[in-house]
Amino acid sequence: MAEALRLGFAGLGMAAGRLIAEIFQFPFIKLTAAADLRANARKRFTEEFKAECYGSVEELCRSPHIDAVYVATPHEFHARHSILAMENRKHVIVEKPMALSVDEADAMNRTAEKYGVTLLAGHTHSFDPPIQKVTEIVQKGELGKLLMISTSYYKDHIYRPFPDDDIRMSRGVVLNQGPHQVDVVRLIGGGLVKSVRAMSGVGDPTRPGEGHYVCYLEFENGVAASLVYSGYAYFDTGELIWGIGEGGEIKDPERHVKARKFFKNLGTGAEREKALAAKLEEWRYGGERPGEWAGDLERARHQPFFGLTVVTCEKGDLRQSPDGLFIYDDEGKREITLAKESRTARELEMREFYDAIVNGRPVFHDGHWAAATLEVCLAILRSAEERREIHLSHQVPTPRWWQ
Repeated sequence: MAEALRLGFAGLGMAAGRLIAEIFQFPFIKLTAAADLRANARKRFTEEFKAECYGSVEELCRSPHIDAVYVATPHEFHARHSILAMENRKHVIVEKPMALSVDEADAMNRTAEKYGVTLLAGHTHSFDPPIQKVTEIVQKGELGKLLMISTSYYKDHIYRPFPDDDIRMSRGVVLNQGPHQVDVVRLIGGGLVKSVRAMSGVGDPTRPGEGHYVCYLEFENGVAASLVYSGYAYFDTGELIWGIGEGGEIKDPERHVKARKFFKNLGTGAEREKALAAKLEEWRYGGERPGEWAGDLERARHQPFFGLTVVTCEKGDLRQSPDGLFIYDDEGKREITLAKESRTARELEMREFYDAIVNGRPVFHDGHWAAATLEVCLAILRSAEERREIHLSHQVPTPRWWQ
């Protein structure tokens, strides 16, 4: 294998427009191939990276010029395309959600083990440096025993420019945004969720997927966690966290209002679908404005925030500050600043993948970790439907990776 890991992209949609711009900067990764149905996307990728492009994922996975595949196709294809890549002995990063069922996730893990390849769950906010620092403090017992975790995010996901089919397939926010929130809480809480009790629902009948949920998790170690998410673009959690957005950017305070107006101006029914399809083509990789939507263009100034998370221990509380962590204990409030030059979450993700493949290091965000997070997200839906507590069976512990 060459010194740089040769990476192929399966799917050149909106996600790829952002991912590629970040990954291209890492010297240990070389973009050598891609697959997409759209000729304009293939043409642009070939020109930008002097790389080969294919019209199908099957052809990409057979290429001798890649070592690994980043699966960024629509959710319903994640399992199939990941398995296809691994059967061709390619290592895989798969975007969240890992799959749409635990059975699919199990099949993916069995395939990775059969062919001896690395399967890594793509980016969630458990890669964020502040979240990893909180976890280290908790694991070291610096504030005594962990007692509970509270996290919430009020956002605009339902009015992002996703097709109705995508919203339907991901069950709205639950399988799209839920993996971020669940991963953060599982990482800090120790990983082993015992049971889930939740409610979710559709608050806007014009969008065919759940737009909100509230969830209570009980961990095997007795830790309790509450998770709240709303994607309806009314209140903005940014008001409580210094106006900082998910990527560390300063958010436009009118962003939610603009998002709702943007969506309303698309019209309804077939008219909306046609207008949305045209806009999506602009925003996908190879379009006129790849990655552009709802004003989320400003360069990150601070640490990333996935909402407001407060961690309670026996001897104090923790939460993120704009550039690190606040600790509240007997001495009052103090701040731990994380260096601005710290690696980004995306770099940590790609470095973990590279080190697993090239240097033989154990991978933390592997398929089993991702399957456990998916199990929690699916349990949110099942608990809401059946109005009862759901007990889990696929959970794995948080490793002590900082040692």
